[in-house]
Amino acid sequence: MTTRKNRTQNNLLLAAEAHYKAKVEEARAHLEILFNYAVGIGEHTNLLDEVKKWTKELAEAEECLVTLEENF
Repeated sequence: MTTRKNRTQNNLLLAAEAHYKAKVEEARAHLEILFNYAVGIGEHTNLLDEVKKWTKELAEAEECLVTLEENF
């Protein structure tokens, strides 16, 4: 039987996973735009800095998901 505490913990785990999955998708979307549609981005944007930023965001979110999966 699942207790209220277990359900709450599972909901927190599910919420954390959903958060990091959304961060992964956000980073992928930004990187796709940068790699495939850079012409449409304003002249003043430093594209390499943006690629590095979103690559880091992607890696961190994926690492967090792995950490949750391995430990819970």
